[in-house]
Amino acid sequence: MLALSVYVYDKFKNRELPRSSLRRPSLTVRDKKYALSTLGDGSVYQFFLGTSITGWIIVLLTLTTQVAMLFVFVEGAEVDLSDDNVDLIYSWKCSRDQDYCRDTSDLNWRGWTVFGVLMATHLLKDLINGIKMIVLSAKERHETNTRARYFVGGTLMATVTSFTLYVSTIYNAAIATSKYQLYCLVSNV
Repeated sequence: MLALSVYVYDKFKNRELPRSSLRRPSLTVRDKKYALSTLGDGSVYQFFLGTSITGWIIVLLTLTTQVAMLFVFVEGAEVDLSDDNVDLIYSWKCSRDQDYCRDTSDLNWRGWTVFGVLMATHLLKDLINGIKMIVLSAKERHETNTRARYFVGGTLMATVTSFTLYVSTIYNAAIATSKYQLYCLVSNV
């Protein structure tokens, strides 16, 4: 949707210009340098900009490895009390001689705030850069295969970054169980 919106906007904005002026080599060279700096000069994601099959295999294997490693944490965050391999922490302690239980969890708003700041500082750059690549893919001045590479690279980068944020959140919620989550857990059993 983002690429389509930018494409329509760009088309409307440049409707009076002749088509040849849109594809000036200076603009496409500038965009390629911008894309390279956006993805990171030493980053594996720079292979999205090239046409090398080997480069694409390397970046796709890297992304596959990242997603596979993230799924280890997704499985660890699953709520299944019959499975001893999940990482869910049960924080309620009940003594046999008392009528009440106490929550030993250290989960609070400050911890989630620090978590949010850390996630923003580490992941926001990649998410923004992926979105920038998607926006760049909508520019009509590029050839179709270049636009496709920008779009695929930006989409995969933004998707893996968003998935990393999601997995980090659910895993932290599982290992730092709050009263609310335990209530939901008990009510579903």
